[in-house]
Amino acid sequence: MKDQIERAIDLVIEQDQNEFLEFLKAQERIDNYTVRPDGTVDVDGDANLFKMNLTKIPVKFGVVTRDFLCDHNQLTSLIGCPEEVRGSFNCTHNQLTSLIGCPEEVRGSFNCTHNQLTSLEGSPVEVGGSFNCSYNLLTSLIGCPEEVRVGFYCNHNPINFTKKDIELAKQGKAPLGLPLSFVLMKKKEKEFYKR
Repeated sequence: MKDQIERAIDLVIEQDQNEFLEFLKAQERIDNYTVRPDGTVDVDGDANLFKMNLTKIPVKFGVVTRDFLCDHNQLTSLIGCPEEVRGSFNCTHNQLTSLIGCPEEVRGSFNCTHNQLTSLEGSPVEVGGSFNCSYNLLTSLIGCPEEVRVGFYCNHNPINFTKKDIELAKQGKAPLGLPLSFVLMKKKEKEFYKR
C-alpha cells in the first residue's frame, strides 16, 4: 500500500494526468471516466482520493455521478474538485482554509469538518443532503449554501452559531442588516469586556 501511495505522489509531482487516472482505475479508486477536449475529467461512478497524502488535486474534474472523496489528505486547496457531484462530497481532515474550488452543486451530503476554515466562501449554492462544517475556525457563516435540504451542522467553532444565525446566513442577511461577521465580532467583544 505504501509503495502505491508513493507512486501516486510521484505521478502528481510529474503532472501526468493520464497516468494518475489509470493508477486510480487500477486501484479501483475511480470508475469509468472520460476526458473532455479541454482536459476536464467526468467520472461515471465514484472518485476516491481518500488518504493519498495529496497536497493538491492533480486532475480537473467535471461531473462525478456518485461520491467524491478527498478526505484525510494534506490539501490546502479544492481547485480541481468536480463542478458537480451527484452523490456526496467529503473533504474532511485536510489543511483547508477556504472552500473555493469546491463543487457548485452537491446532490448528497457535503462534509468539510476538521479543517482550518475561516470562511464558507466558495460553498456549493445547493446541497441535497446535510452540510457539516463543524470543527473549523469559523467566526462567520457568510458564503454558506443557500439551500441545505437535510441538516446544517456547525458545532465546535470559535462561535456557537444559533439556528437563527444559520437561517440569516443562508439568506445572505444578518440582524439589523449588518454583515453577520460584524455582528458576531461585536458579540464576542461584549463578552470579552464583561470579564
